[in-house]
Amino acid sequence: MAISLDHPALVSNPRASMAEDSPAVRPGQSGGQVSAAEPVAFGLCAGRYMPARGTVSARTTAVLFVAPWGLEELSTRKFFRLIADRLSDRGIASLRFDLPGTGDSLDPSSCAAGLNLWRDSLVEAAGWLKLQGFRKVIVVGQGLGASLALQSLPQIADLAGMALLAPVLSGRGYLRELSVWSKVVDDSLNLKAEDRQPPGVTAIASLVMPAEIAAEVGRLKLTVPAADVSVPCLLLERPGQIGADAFAEAVESSSLTVERHPFEGYEALIAGPINARIPREVVDRLISWIGDHAPDTGSSAGPVAAAPPLGATLQADVFSETGVRFGDNLRLAGVLCQPIQATGKPTVLFFGSAYDRHSGWGRLTTETARRLAAEGIPSLRFDCANVADSPPEVTAPTQVLYAPAQEKDALAAVDFLRARRPDAPILAVGRCSGAYLAFRAGLGDARLNGLVLVNPYCFVWDEDHPLQEDLRAMPQSMATYRRKLLNPATILRVLRGEIDLAGSAKNVAATLVRKIEGQLFAHTGLSFLRAAERKAVRRAFDALAARKLPVSLLYSRGDVGTDHLEYHFGPEGRDLGRYPEVSLTFLEETDHNLTPIAARAIYTKTIVGMVHRLISGRL
Repeated sequence: MAISLDHPALVSNPRASMAEDSPAVRPGQSGGQVSAAEPVAFGLCAGRYMPARGTVSARTTAVLFVAPWGLEELSTRKFFRLIADRLSDRGIASLRFDLPGTGDSLDPSSCAAGLNLWRDSLVEAAGWLKLQGFRKVIVVGQGLGASLALQSLPQIADLAGMALLAPVLSGRGYLRELSVWSKVVDDSLNLKAEDRQPPGVTAIASLVMPAEIAAEVGRLKLTVPAADVSVPCLLLERPGQIGADAFAEAVESSSLTVERHPFEGYEALIAGPINARIPREVVDRLISWIGDHAPDTGSSAGPVAAAPPLGATLQADVFSETGVRFGDNLRLAGVLCQPIQATGKPTVLFFGSAYDRHSGWGRLTTETARRLAAEGIPSLRFDCANVADSPPEVTAPTQVLYAPAQEKDALAAVDFLRARRPDAPILAVGRCSGAYLAFRAGLGDARLNGLVLVNPYCFVWDEDHPLQEDLRAMPQSMATYRRKLLNPATILRVLRGEIDLAGSAKNVAATLVRKIEGQLFAHTGLSFLRAAERKAVRRAFDALAARKLPVSLLYSRGDVGTDHLEYHFGPEGRDLGRYPEVSLTFLEETDHNLTPIAARAIYTKTIVGMVHRLISGRL
């Protein structure tokens, strides 16, 4: 299992998130652009429903996707969306949803029910599809989601088939593996011991599994429950998984009619959102198998009963959240979070980081949006095109990070918010690549009234050097290199051949060259390698200053972005003093992703402070 984070400089495979996607054009679509799936809500769960929109007759069997948990869920979000899009072309509708307490779903008041909390939501999701008029359901689950699906088999009525993708067979082994890879992630982030989850807590990538659920997962030994009818089953086995043969034999001796295949490309798929490779052969196999087991059993071209209107709102004590679609042909997927009592305060527009889904790394964006709603502040979080739940834009490149195409998505988001509240100020917030996008959007769209930028890697990007060529070579900060060289885990990775020493040496050399040129400029005023970049950055900040646009900059101390800040504005960003509307804060003892609770609290406080600044500026 490979781990990579959303920080571009930590990615090992620059082409991993590129062309493994569905075509952006379908016959009959407005302007040739694919729409995002329709937002829905039921119980505690937020979901995305993809209707049959192909040119063939719609089937009366629908597909229910059951996601894995943790970093694996973040990695497979686009994978599931791609399959749903392909199924739609073949006349097969589908539903994807977040388990309670994950993604965009609500947090339960209690997790005392253990895994039943998640199993019940799965059964409820299947029932939701039946309410839409579908006669049969095929369940597709991965990882822990596949195990939950199999355990729920007797409770799902009219089951037409079940695809189990790398199911968790032993809960104890699963938790042990999570613990190992959680340490890998934390080591990559250089987290201190006090900022990591304590022993006995099941967590990875800042996502914590409720203790009651983790305890039950630890006792899990997957078996096949008795069923009254024979159900076709596709089993994609994780390479090298202990107990796979014994489990497959148990499936074959049950009421399930099993078809076994290796899950080719599994490790590459779960490598992290920015680095995940979509296994094309697996996608094709799933599409074909589902098509064979989803016959059109009705005479109509759609569900056999009139479906109730789709609802997409979840409500808690202090906020309500509504799934939304906007942009050309409703191509962008997002969530509008609003306080229960309208306050008229400015709206926060969250731009996502890298290829993370809009709930954010460690669910940071979802949790922050809900804290803001408790302060009376509404917000919108969304996926840019070709990220998570939003399909690719018809005219855009497949690699969208730091590309001008994302500025079109930013414009669409502002259009959406302005249509709802024409006079309300909008505060753009982003981290890493999201900070870059917020900065560029602020330059290009005067309807944005303030910016909060967290750990921006840079402020301008050389379009002559697209990201897919530079991603692997993007150097980190010298502080990061020093920490890694002093980390015993780095030495072990070198000895195991897991680190490209030549590439790392090149990165260190590039960082040193940038550092030396920065020192040269500070003492002589001369700039050779990056003179054009320096002028572009100064012009950009001058333009924002002319509009008196307030900007809050937050940097984790030692983050790679601080090298860029120092190069353009001197040590500690001292030259930013010429811009009175710009504030600069360094976050101590935190990582690029704002993992520590204290860092997240400062992040939220900064956003709230900027909102109040916008309010006072309008009085």
